[in-house]
Amino acid sequence: MISPNDQERYLTFDREQWAVLRAQTPLTLTEKELEAMRGINDRIDLEEVATVYLPLTRLLNLYVAATQNLHRVSATFLGTMPRRCPM
Repeated sequence: MISPNDQERYLTFDREQWAVLRAQTPLTLTEKELEAMRGINDRIDLEEVATVYLPLTRLLNLYVAATQNLHRVSATFLGTMPRRCPM
C-alpha cells in the first residue's frame, strides 16, 4: 500500500501532458523502420512512438547528459581527468 507521503514523491501525467514533454524532439523513425522492429501482436504505431516513447527518450537523454556532466565536473574537481587515448 502506498502511503500519502509516498504519493508526493511521484509525478503523474495524462497522455496529452506527457506528449507535450517531447518538446521539439524530432521523430526520425519511418513507418517502414517501425514495421521492421514491431513484434508479434505489437500494435505500436508512429503516433504512439511520438506520444509516449519520444518524451521518454528525451528524458533518458537528459539523464545521461547530466550524469556525464556530473562525472566530468567531479573529475575536474578531484584532478582526475582521464587522459584521452590516441585514435
